[in-house]
Amino acid sequence: SLEDYSRRSDCFRKAAGSIRTRCAELNMNEEERVVAAISMTLCELATAKHHAPPLECNIFSLHLREGLGSYGDRSAESDVRGDCVNALSRSAQFWSSYSGYLREVRESARQCCLRNSKAYRNVI
Repeated sequence: SLEDYSRRSDCFRKAAGSIRTRCAELNMNEEERVVAAISMTLCELATAKHHAPPLECNIFSLHLREGLGSYGDRSAESDVRGDCVNALSRSAQFWSSYSGYLREVRESARQCCLRNSKAYRNVI
């Protein structure tokens, strides 16, 4: 769960915090889920010192380290995201991590939305 990542490295903590703050959007927006899964994968690669992330993912690594938000140009962002995912797919280990995080982000977002809708119903 996302709470488990709160006790891990700064990288995981930042990525999990970002997912939590946007959970309603993540439940509906595949692009945001992909970005979250890439972020978590790059955190994992950063903890495994002997694996360097693909060069195509450098922009994501920079954004994670610096805590930056959006990339600005939506078309360029889509290209960068696609290039990084394609690069991750070239390594079975990287792809396994990415696809696992994508499933986890999707499930976490679903659970978050369920909690939010229950909280909303309890208020009204």
